[in-house]
Amino acid sequence: MPPGHIFSSCKGGSSETTELLCEALEPVRQALKRRHIPCLRVMLISMELRDAQPCTFPRYHMPALEIWDRQGKTVAAVTASVDLSCFYIAVPAEDKPYVVPAGAPEQVATLIPGYDRECS
Repeated sequence: MPPGHIFSSCKGGSSETTELLCEALEPVRQALKRRHIPCLRVMLISMELRDAQPCTFPRYHMPALEIWDRQGKTVAAVTASVDLSCFYIAVPAEDKPYVVPAGAPEQVATLIPGYDRECS
């Protein structure tokens, strides 16, 4: 499921807000990379069309990191809060996302199912 559907889009979101959120995810991406956990930054932009003409401004969805298991199945999605104070980790098997403080991006990797807890 794309991250834009897991989390609601930024209210009044703009390309500048989206870029800030993408930058906030970079420490998490680096921490996952150090542990050899595959991930991809995903950014969705949508626009409503009527009669093949755009009728709204682009809608920027929350950028996210999608994380896969060793078989290529998505096991989690990570987003940054709009105020950049924390990260949300959505795991399909869980009812609520995990919350990690923005100052501890390395903790995200410990919450990803299917990966060893020690650095490789």
